[in-house]
Amino acid sequence: MTRLIAVRLLWYVGIAVIAFTALALNTPFSVEVVMSAIAIYIPLSVLCLPLMAWLCWSRGLRPSRLPVPGMTSSWPAWLAGALGIAMLAGYRVLADLALAECGFLLVLVAGDLWLARREAVQFFTLAPARSG
Repeated sequence: MTRLIAVRLLWYVGIAVIAFTALALNTPFSVEVVMSAIAIYIPLSVLCLPLMAWLCWSRGLRPSRLPVPGMTSSWPAWLAGALGIAMLAGYRVLADLALAECGFLLVLVAGDLWLARREAVQFFTLAPARSG
């Protein structure tokens, strides 16, 4: 359990480093895009943690065709990451800060989805060992 919490905290520390870097660069892109995307992402991530835990828990209790109980599909994370990167690349073409903000937010959400998927797999491999 400690490893699960440590990885999540390291993810948030990495986002804080990105925020401090954005403030140090002091360019319109970094302050407007990165800081506003992080300001949207942090409450979204913290408020969705109980929902993700409940979804993974209910998925783990059902018999599953997936190799590890509780493992969710990875396609939402891949889709969010690909769309985010495409939006960030579109910023260079269209010079639209809102497009870049949405792209950076989607990249953060994709990272959160991958992390939640990893946490669910680790939890369901640890849970039977602790109960038995």
